Formats: sequence, structure tokens, C-alpha cells
Amino acid sequence: MLIYDGLHYDALAMSPVAEAPEEFDQTIFLVHRDRTVGPVEGLALNLVKDQQRKRSYTDTANFTLRCGVCQIGVIGQKEDVEHAQATGHVNFQEYK
Repeated sequence: MLIYDGLHYDALAMSPVAEAPEEFDQTIFLVHRDRTVGPVEGLALNLVKDQQRKRSYTDTANFTLRCGVCQIGVIGQKEDVEHAQATGHVNFQEYK
């Protein structure tokens, strides 16, 4: 399963217990005949709803970026694209 935050996708990983080492994470889930994945599906939906409620996603219209070449600040994907087209710069970092 993948979770999209508005900018990129992350693989969903389920840990058997809270403090388990990363190598014990489960990332492959059995899909049933009815195309559900059992209880993990509800847990994933709850995680997504919780992250949305906390606004833990990237707002590409209003995020702040800095050009890694000339250090100019831009706001949102629109200004990012305009700067890249005008200058040829394509190295941007998000900052708050």
C-alpha cells in the first residue's frame, strides 16, 4: 500500500510492536478475494485520516521553496516552475 502526501508516495509499513526494529516491518499484505486487505485496511485509513486532520501533507500551492542555485525563495509549485523555466535551475529545497 502507498500513502500520498500531496508531493510523493510512501510505502505503508506495519510494525508488529511499537519498538520493533525496522527489519520486522511488514510491507506486503494479503489481498482477499473481495479485494480488501483485512484489518490492516482500516488501520491504514485511520492513519491517513489522522494525518489529514493534523494537516501532515504537502500543500504544493503554498509550500515555501528555496532555489539551491541562486537561493531565491519561491512560494508554491507555480512559482517553482516559473523560476525553473526562466533560469534553468531545478534544485529546490523546502523550508519553513
